Amino acid sequence: MEGNGLFELGNTDGLSSSSHGHGWQKVTNFKKQRREMRSKKPAAVAQPEIGKGKPSSDSTVFQALEEAAENRRVHREAMLAAGIAAPIELLPSDNESDGEEGHHTETTGIANGNVKKSKPKKPKKAKVSVAEAASGIDASELSAFLAEISDSFSSLPDVQLMRCADYFARAFSQVSHFQFGWAKILKDYSVEKAVEIPLCYLPENVSKIVSNWLSSMPAGAVSDFVLWALNDVINDMQIQNSSQKGSKVAVHSIPSKTKVAVLVLLAIVLRRRPDVLLQKAAVLRSSAQYQGQEKLAMMAWAYGQAAQGDVVVGMMLWVQNLLPMSVGKFGTPVSRDIALQFIESFVVSNIKKARPFLLNRVSQKGERLVPPVAFNAVMRAAFPSETTRTKATERFLEIYPVVRELALGGSQRSKSMNPVAQQLLPLSLAAASEDVPALSYEACDIFIWCLSQTSDCYKQWERLHLDNLKGSIQILNYLCCEWKDIAIRLSPVDSLKSTVQSLRKKHSKVLEQAKEDAGLEFLVKAADKHCKVLLKKMSWAGACFKAMVTVITGVGMAYGLYMLNPSVNQWGWDGKLLLSKTLHFWME
Repeated sequence: MEGNGLFELGNTDGLSSSSHGHGWQKVTNFKKQRREMRSKKPAAVAQPEIGKGKPSSDSTVFQALEEAAENRRVHREAMLAAGIAAPIELLPSDNESDGEEGHHTETTGIANGNVKKSKPKKPKKAKVSVAEAASGIDASELSAFLAEISDSFSSLPDVQLMRCADYFARAFSQVSHFQFGWAKILKDYSVEKAVEIPLCYLPENVSKIVSNWLSSMPAGAVSDFVLWALNDVINDMQIQNSSQKGSKVAVHSIPSKTKVAVLVLLAIVLRRRPDVLLQKAAVLRSSAQYQGQEKLAMMAWAYGQAAQGDVVVGMMLWVQNLLPMSVGKFGTPVSRDIALQFIESFVVSNIKKARPFLLNRVSQKGERLVPPVAFNAVMRAAFPSETTRTKATERFLEIYPVVRELALGGSQRSKSMNPVAQQLLPLSLAAASEDVPALSYEACDIFIWCLSQTSDCYKQWERLHLDNLKGSIQILNYLCCEWKDIAIRLSPVDSLKSTVQSLRKKHSKVLEQAKEDAGLEFLVKAADKHCKVLLKKMSWAGACFKAMVTVITGVGMAYGLYMLNPSVNQWGWDGKLLLSKTLHFWME
């Protein structure tokens, strides 16, 4: 019988034993015997039976080991109960080989029961809020510090700005991320409220000192500092956002100091020098460092600081950087909400106060405050189809009148408005062709405005007519339906009459060549029908106008004769009464 490769021959003394076994021998497994002996608690040393040979020496050895182990266990429990840790001897492992049974290993401590000494707790740092840290800034000390660095680094404005940032960093060094979590503030607060943080905690005299000091800084150094500050804050926000997603690596890399000092100085700079941010608008719009939904709230905060300093700069930043991210294929609910919050908070809510400044600067050096392309985007967002309406549609509709006023503002029928009208006319013609009644109606009204600005738009319409028949039909129909009001806006109507006649000539040529295209033939005939109606209205209006001029001229001459020679008035008419009644009739 095999047992782990170890064999032992049993007792062979005496013939009787051999004869009874019929020649078979007993095989014993030593390891199995030891395990069975350990599982039992032997009370005494086993006595050998008479005639069975000598007792095994292994039994006495293991009995001694078991007794020693029991004594150690009792001693260890007693020491644990007394709270004392002392070195003890450990039993050899059960996995030891047969030749290593007497080996003992000594160690210190209590196995599986080490008693740890309590470590002294480190004193907690005092928690300091942003308001408490800001109130500790001494205005006179700050003023002296700024004067000192201005003298020491007079030719290095960038160094002066960094030294100023270091000063505020020391002032807010005790503020932790738990006291001022910037990413959480931008997420929880609206754009209007977030713009006031953290500058609202700074004393007003401190803010004025820094603001006055910044006024003499060169624009290049200030703009570079603004980009550095934005990068610093955005990088810190990315670390915070990654730690909130559960990344263990990011948790250990979170800096202990918050960026409140950088934000305070950045807010003061942007309010005092908003033009530097406008100079970097293209960089902020194109660089990937400032793009993304998670960075949009931070950029809106920066634009809001500039809007607090100059509402016109804020409007231009909204048009150039925020609006493109909120409309079209790039628009998301988050980007639309932030863009609408911005213009609602800083422009629309204070429109009575802001309107004079905005209208006075609708055009600067050939650049429009609201370009035609931007105005077209807002118009389409305010008048979408029923299937594409969103929660933001009503909000776009509320801001639309303000945007339209700024887009069409300026000296009417002047040379400066010619390029605006010529850019806006094809956009409005394309919008008029949409199967959205509200959008089509508004686009037709914009198209008429373009015609009223310059005669060049009539020629432009003639060129675009055949390629945009559907939109032209909507324009012609609008002219026929709203002729009473439009006739005044387009007076004199000679240019319009000439254009309509030119359109009819184009229709005749197309109808001769497009007899096989039923769809094109239908559109051309519909447009030609509206042209006929419109020509009749213009002819009737011309005849009425001539008759009115003739009557008024005759009445004027009669009244003049009456005033010059009363003897001519044989019927005793009251010339003044006659003239007033005549004018009243024609006015009605």
